Amino acid sequence: MRETEYAYAVARIRANELKMLSQQDFERLISAESYSAALRILTDKGWTEPSGTSAYDICETENASLWDFIANSVPDKTLLDALIVGNDFANLKAAIKAKFSDYEIAQYMTVPSICPAETIVKAIDEGDFSLLPDYLASCADKAYHAYTEKQSGQLTEIIIDKECAAAKLRFAEKSESALLTEIHTLTAAVSDIKTARRCASTGKSKQFALDAVNGCGKLDSAKLVNAVYEKEELSQFLTDAGLEILAEYADGDFTALEMFCDNYITRRSRDYKHEVFGPDAVVSYYYGKLAEIKNVRIVLSAKASGVPKDAIQQRVRELYV
Repeated sequence: MRETEYAYAVARIRANELKMLSQQDFERLISAESYSAALRILTDKGWTEPSGTSAYDICETENASLWDFIANSVPDKTLLDALIVGNDFANLKAAIKAKFSDYEIAQYMTVPSICPAETIVKAIDEGDFSLLPDYLASCADKAYHAYTEKQSGQLTEIIIDKECAAAKLRFAEKSESALLTEIHTLTAAVSDIKTARRCASTGKSKQFALDAVNGCGKLDSAKLVNAVYEKEELSQFLTDAGLEILAEYADGDFTALEMFCDNYITRRSRDYKHEVFGPDAVVSYYYGKLAEIKNVRIVLSAKASGVPKDAIQQRVRELYV
């Protein structure tokens, strides 16, 4: 695929960026007197009026529109796989939960996905993992048997989460997007930090923590777990590992760590937004738009709950535009 073949997608993206919500738009949303008033601001900006009554409805509609736009713009559909492969693993997790509980699966399936959700459900219902693509089949087999033979929902989630992180990085590297590889490497590291700290705080053994971390980022799993359990300074460990950008947040509140990660991804996406060749401009816009949708959901959910303006402002992430 010649890099110039992304020129059409980049041109469409440049036009669509002009329609994205600005800082002033978000200030109006945050200052809106009510949830319904905030919705009116969004529909006036071109967002589709929701059929339901929650922030989820209007944001999911916008997310679907984003996906349709990307799908109709890129010349190479393998890029799309790299963006959404994580949703397949989320659907696998939901299908296993539904199989062995009263869990209502329909409302928890994530779209878009590479493998159709109904195929994943059928594979789990019938115990026939040959129905699934290679990147999902082995994981489904291991997770299914962890649930049925060991009755361990926790082990099942660990298996799926680890396989998901590895698959996201493989697909990112295949897409040849430097930005997407960087994003998935960062999020894999953040996930490992949170997992190791949770294991330590809940009294799990070192071996349990070592089995739980995905080990797909820049972090050495054994050294990370040892640093957490021996109460060493995580900031120095991360700096030595080349992840000094996370050092300030590693020992603190998870919310601050997650917010930093979201903001960092948006900043890096902005760095790539003016790329002309290759897939990075597409990835940049996709993550920038996802950040916008996430911010809208934060604002609307807060409005529905009566959260004060100042508190909403503290929760909103950085904008792409």
